[in-house]
Amino acid sequence: MSVFKVALVQHKAIPLDKEANLQLALRYARQAGAMGADLVLFPEMWSNAYAPPFDGAFDDPLRPGFDRERTAWLQNAIERNSEYVLTLRAAAKELGIGICATYLSKTAAKPQNTAIVIGRTGEILLEYAKVHTCDFSLEKLLACGSGFEVCRFDGVQLGVMICYDREFPESARVLMLKGAEIILVPNACDMNPARINQLSARAFENMTGIAMANYPGEGWGTSCAFSPIVFDGEGKAVDNTLVKASDIAEEILIAEFDMEKIRAYRKNETWGNAYRKPHAYADLLSAEVKEPFLRD
Repeated sequence: MSVFKVALVQHKAIPLDKEANLQLALRYARQAGAMGADLVLFPEMWSNAYAPPFDGAFDDPLRPGFDRERTAWLQNAIERNSEYVLTLRAAAKELGIGICATYLSKTAAKPQNTAIVIGRTGEILLEYAKVHTCDFSLEKLLACGSGFEVCRFDGVQLGVMICYDREFPESARVLMLKGAEIILVPNACDMNPARINQLSARAFENMTGIAMANYPGEGWGTSCAFSPIVFDGEGKAVDNTLVKASDIAEEILIAEFDMEKIRAYRKNETWGNAYRKPHAYADLLSAEVKEPFLRD
C-alpha cells in the first residue's frame, strides 16, 4: 500500500445507549468507506459515549448511594463474541474497510476500556485494553491492560494507544519497538495545545504516524494526524501535521499517510530505535513511586 487513508470520526455518540451508538458506527463506517478510507477510527469507548453512570462520577466514582447506577454501567460492558462486535465485523467485510472500534468490554474480572482493529474481511486483527487507565477518575472501576501489541493491516503495521496512554512516552515507544508504523489513538478528553504537541512529539521521536479521533465539543475535538517526517530532503524543518479538525465541528476527516515516504524516512533518519542506549534505561523498569508522585 502506497497511501494509507485513515478516517477520523469526530462525531457525538449517545450517552449510555450502545445500540444507538452501534447504528451510528455503521453509518459513519459507510460514510468513511465512500470517502475512500482504508480504515475508520472512532473516539474512545464509543459504545457508551464515555458517559458516566451518574453526575460527579468522574470525580468520585465510588460515591455512596449510586450502587445501582454504577452496577448498571459496568454490566453494560460488551463481550468479544457479542452481537455488537459481530455486527461491526460484518460491516467491515461488507464495506471492505478496516474498523478501529472502541467499547467498554466485558472480561472475567473487571470490565476494560478496549479497542479492536477489524480487518477488511471481518477478522479481529488486534484487541487492546487501555494500559494507562485514569485510576484517579472513573476508570478506577476498570481493569487496566497488560501490554501493547501490533497487527498488520494491508501490509501496514498498526498499534493502538488510548487517550491517557499518549501522555506516557513509553506507550508509543513500545509500539515502535514492536514494529508499529502507524499508531491509532481513540480519545475522549479536552485537547489543549500541550496534548496536541504530545501527539506530534510521539510521531517525531518514534518515526511513526499518529492518528487521533476525539469527540467534538468546546475545547475538545481537534481530531488530528501527524506524519513522522519533520525534515525535508535538505534537512529543513517541515510541519508534520496532516489534518486537524476544529474543536466543535462534527465531521469525518481523512488522514493520508504516504507509506513509501515514511518508510524511506525511517530507513535514513536517526530517531526511533537507530541510536538508543537500552543499557542505560534500567530505571524505567522500576515500580517504585516516590515523592513528589505519591498519591492516595
